[in-house]
Amino acid sequence: MELLRGTPPGHLATTGADGTPHAAKVALGLDGDVLWIATRRSSAKARNLRADPRLAVMVEGNRAETYVWGEAEAENDGAELRRVWDGGVFPFDLSGFFGSPDNPDVVLFRVRPTRAVAMVAGDSGLERRTWSAGG
Repeated sequence: MELLRGTPPGHLATTGADGTPHAAKVALGLDGDVLWIATRRSSAKARNLRADPRLAVMVEGNRAETYVWGEAEAENDGAELRRVWDGGVFPFDLSGFFGSPDNPDVVLFRVRPTRAVAMVAGDSGLERRTWSAGG
């Protein structure tokens, strides 16, 4: 998961309540093996994750192409929201996009990855690295 630290925004794939696929560009926060997504409650991303928490993310950066699969859960604990908001988890200041963490239209999703695959450029070509939860 460390390959995701400091990467440019990635592409989030979700599914709507009616089964329609949706893709959107997102910046990811990284906190150990937990990913964070900040968005507006009114966004298609948020609506889709509330209907079906399963997701996939693809990120290119740090000489790697990384794919992550997992499930998202909206974070509702005020202390945890503040910790993530103010703790340097995201590669930018969330206030610039969303104002205050008290903004009622902002939601942070905690993503618990279940597996990840990274294709990393090495001296002898591409190297496949895999990661799975608990493994």
